[in-house]
Amino acid sequence: MSSRLKALSALVLSLLLPVAAHADSSFVDHRGKTITFAKPPERVVTIVRSAPIIYRAVDGKADNIAGMNKDSLVRYFTKGIYADMLPEMAKINASAAQDGFVPNVEAILAQKPDAVIQWTHDENLIEPLERVGLTVVGWQCCSEQDRLDYVTLTGYMTGRNDRAQAILKAQSDRLKKLDAKVAKLDKAKLPTVLHIDKVADQIQVIANGSQDLSLSGVTNPAADGTGEWWRTVDFEQLLVWNPDIIIIPAYADDLNPEDFFDNPVLASLKAVKDKRVYKQPVFARTPDAPEIFLTSEWLAAIAHGADFAPAFKAQIGETYKLIYGAALSGEQVQSILESERNAPANKYAELFD
Repeated sequence: MSSRLKALSALVLSLLLPVAAHADSSFVDHRGKTITFAKPPERVVTIVRSAPIIYRAVDGKADNIAGMNKDSLVRYFTKGIYADMLPEMAKINASAAQDGFVPNVEAILAQKPDAVIQWTHDENLIEPLERVGLTVVGWQCCSEQDRLDYVTLTGYMTGRNDRAQAILKAQSDRLKKLDAKVAKLDKAKLPTVLHIDKVADQIQVIANGSQDLSLSGVTNPAADGTGEWWRTVDFEQLLVWNPDIIIIPAYADDLNPEDFFDNPVLASLKAVKDKRVYKQPVFARTPDAPEIFLTSEWLAAIAHGADFAPAFKAQIGETYKLIYGAALSGEQVQSILESERNAPANKYAELFD
């Protein structure tokens, strides 16, 4: 069992046991600081880009989100599946941070928040908020465990540990089934997968991303253990790796499988010749989203066949219903799967029919 799956199973179990903190409204954030609320906060401002998605998922409503980062609004709630499912999110004040994650303290104070969610990696992002008396819940970035914790911490904040438990259990149950199938694969014959998000004179690859590719039964030839997320390489290096499969990250809006298939420079790559270049589905657009676990099943199906993600369209619908209360149309599911962009890729329609 992978380390991520062990951590997820342990986390779900911990939610079923008495909380080690003082009460449901008292918990320890990622700084190791104890946060206490007499009651769930009624006005929360989020500066972490994905926090509004997670908070809305766990709380089951947007009523208590008083403000967000401008990047959150632009990236997630002006168009796409979140805008379709959660139109109320676009109405939330987005002045909490205009430039990255630097807080706009005056604008945040104007929202009179009971709590602010902010990154911990730079104390200068939190200190101005606490200096004016605001309660800050710190999130650290960006391991798989951290992302599970985002759901747990939000469960404590909202008083909806039941919702947090249900979301984490859905992940755990699906990944356990996937793990059992992947465990039977020949480890010496796992396909190689390269994530590429820029193609020009130089090629940008994800060398050491946070997604646990072992869950999908694949390996990453670019991984070098340095912790450096991206590497820029030339075509010669790409040819040395010669991956079986190429994945285009969901956020790389201007890159599609057809761009690889139509590029004569890339024509000799195995993944290109076999037309095994795929655009990630929309559920991978933010790695922090509660539905990100679907990416592991999707990639396993790409690498090993539809049996690794059976009835996947139905599962997408069930997952979004659980997490967001949304009843997706067939057209929305197709859009989430990037079916149109992936049409030229090998057997995509058959895999996810």
